Amino acid sequence: MPRQRTILRENILGASMELLRTSGFNQFTARQIAIKMNSSTQPIYKEFKNMEDLKIGLLDYIKQYLIEQVFSVQESQDPLVEVCKNYILFAKNEPTFFSAIYMDREFEAVQLHDFAYENVKAIIEREEGTRTESSINDYLDRLWPTIYGVAMLVAQGKIVYENETEISQKAADIIQAVKETQH
Repeated sequence: MPRQRTILRENILGASMELLRTSGFNQFTARQIAIKMNSSTQPIYKEFKNMEDLKIGLLDYIKQYLIEQVFSVQESQDPLVEVCKNYILFAKNEPTFFSAIYMDREFEAVQLHDFAYENVKAIIEREEGTRTESSINDYLDRLWPTIYGVAMLVAQGKIVYENETEISQKAADIIQAVKETQH
């Protein structure tokens, strides 16, 4: 009878994401992932063809994490403020992970930027259904680079917010400023 697998795809992806959280892509090797799982590299290569295949799987895994942690909106008075706050808070609480997935050249950061953009766009469409597609895109083209820029500076420690309330206020201020500049 064949041996049953004890290390599954989910375990490998979880360990890979944990490695990104702590080390970014500096230590992103099959050996380091195996060490995180307390195993050999064999289970990794049974589940994934190669490291590139693992990165593709990890991209989807990270997207699911972002949906749950950043882009999900609880019963909020202003979902757009909440999501922008969550994004900046993610950069504050997990700067290495944020940097690895949004700023490192090793990863498909463009896909994650597009993913974030589309999630924010969906919130705007739900909240402000009267806007035209062109108006929404114009709004996002001015809003998102500012939110991303603040998050990046927070991840780098260049901007420091003491608490979630300050971040929420900053997100609300940015959104208001962008609205005021729209025709």
